Amino acid sequence: MEKYYEPEDVRQADVNAAEKCGIAPITLMENAGSGAARLITRNFPDASRFLILAGHGNNGGDGFVAARALVKAGKDVFVLKTTKDRDYKGDALTNLRALRELASEKCSIIESNDIIEEDITAFIDDADCVIDALLGTGSSGAPRGESARLISLCRTCGKVVSLDIPSGIDPKSGAVYEPCIKASLTITFLAPKTGMSEYPARAMCGRIITAGIGADASVVLRDAKPYVCYDRRDILDLLPRYGRDIHKGSRGCVLICGGSENYRGAPLLAALGALRAGAGLVVLAVPDFMVDSASMLLPEAVFAPLHTINGRVEPQSAADSISPWLDRCGAAVFGPGAGRDDNIGEVTQWFLKNWTSPLLVDADGLYFLGKFQAEPAHKQNLLITPHAGEAASLLKTTAQIVNEDRKTAVSSLSTIAAVALLKGSGTMISDSKEIRKILEGSPSLAVPGSGDVLSGVMGAFLAAGLGIFDAATAGALVHAAAGSEIEKKRGVNGTLAREIADEISAFVG
Repeated sequence: MEKYYEPEDVRQADVNAAEKCGIAPITLMENAGSGAARLITRNFPDASRFLILAGHGNNGGDGFVAARALVKAGKDVFVLKTTKDRDYKGDALTNLRALRELASEKCSIIESNDIIEEDITAFIDDADCVIDALLGTGSSGAPRGESARLISLCRTCGKVVSLDIPSGIDPKSGAVYEPCIKASLTITFLAPKTGMSEYPARAMCGRIITAGIGADASVVLRDAKPYVCYDRRDILDLLPRYGRDIHKGSRGCVLICGGSENYRGAPLLAALGALRAGAGLVVLAVPDFMVDSASMLLPEAVFAPLHTINGRVEPQSAADSISPWLDRCGAAVFGPGAGRDDNIGEVTQWFLKNWTSPLLVDADGLYFLGKFQAEPAHKQNLLITPHAGEAASLLKTTAQIVNEDRKTAVSSLSTIAAVALLKGSGTMISDSKEIRKILEGSPSLAVPGSGDVLSGVMGAFLAAGLGIFDAATAGALVHAAAGSEIEKKRGVNGTLAREIADEISAFVG
C-alpha cells in the first residue's frame, strides 16, 4: 500500500517544510539530489560513468546536486544542461555554481545546444547510467526545445533513471506526451505523484522508489488527500482470516440475484467468483426456467427459484423466494444479467428497502438504482460497482467526462452509496472520505462476464464479514491480480470469464 499525491499538494509540502519544519528550499533540494545519488549507486553498483541531462528548472537543480554527490563518490560524471548558466535561477543556479566550483577532472559540464546529435548519442551509449533531470512536476504539456531533443535521443536507452518523474509525463493526469522518457527506475521525491499511478504513465516510470527530502511527510502532507494504492503485496493483509477449525458457515453465505432469458450466464459467473473466493454458501436467486440447467453447471450452489410469467420475473414471488434468506445470508449481490424489465425495477426497490446486510448492486441493478435511491437507513450498507458508462448514467454525464476525471467521478458516486467502486484500468474505490486505487490489472480482464466474477468475489468477502470498503478493495485487488497472472501465462487475448474465476483461488489461499 502506498499513497500517491496530487502534484500541487507536493509543491505545497515544500512550502510547509519551510513554514512548519524550518527547512529552507535549498536544503530540500540538497537532500533530494544527494539522496537520489545514494539510491542510484545502490541500484547500479557497477556503474562508474554517469550522464546527467539537466533542465533549466528545479529538476535540473536536483540533477546538479546528484552530480556533485556522484563526483564525490569517485564516479565519472558528464552533465548535459539544456541552456546557458545565466538562464538558471534560484537554487538551481546555486547548485550549478557549486558543481562548477568542485573543479574536478571527473566532472564535465556542457551545454547540449553546442554539440551535434551524433555526439550526444555517443555520450548516452558510453554511460553506464543516464539520469533524467530535465522536467519536474512543474512542467506542463509536451516537452519542447532542447529538452525534447534530448528525450528523443534517449528513446532506445534502457538504463535511464528519472528524478521525481520521467520527463514527458503529466504528473497529475498520467498523460504521456511526445516525446517521453521511458525510465527503468524513477526516484520520486517525498511521495509518488498521482499521474504515476495512471496508465500509460505508469509504464514509463519503471520501478518507483520514494526518496525523502528531510521533511516528515506526515507533517508536510497532513492536509492532502492522496490515492491509497494497492498491489498484490497487500492482498494477504486484506483477506478474511480463518482458523483451522472453520466450517462452511464460518465462511459466510452470499445471495446472488440476477439472470434473464438473454443473460443466463451472468449470475453463474458471479457465483463461481464467490465460490473461488472462499464463500461457504452461495444462494442463486434466478428465474425458474434457469434452475435445471444452472444446477447442472454449478452443483455447488443452492437455488432459490424466482417464479416467472411469460419469461418475466414476478416481483412478489421474487420477494417471497428471497425473504427466507434475509437472516441467513451475510451479503447479497443484485443485478448481474437481471435485465431491464419493469418487474426487475420492483425487485430492485424490494432489495433497497428490505435487505439490511451489505448489498452490492451491479449491472442492470444500477440502471434501476438511478431511479430508486436507497433509503437512508439502508444506504450505509450499499456498495455500487459501475463501469464508466454506468457511472455516467448515475451521474447524469458522459462516459468521456467520467474517464477524464475518474477521481471526481468516484467521489461523486460515493454520495449515492456507502462505497462506490469505479471499474476500469486502475479501478478506484471511495467511501467519500478516502480514495483507494488498484495498481494491478490487465487487458485480459476486458472480456464479457469479468465484472460478474468481480461482483461475486466482493460478495464473498462481504459475507465473510469484511467491511464494505475493505471487501471492495480486496475483491478488486484479487480480481486484478488474477488478470495480471493470466496475462503472464497466456497473454491478453482469448481469456474466458470462468478462467478469471478459476485464477482467483490462487490469491486467496
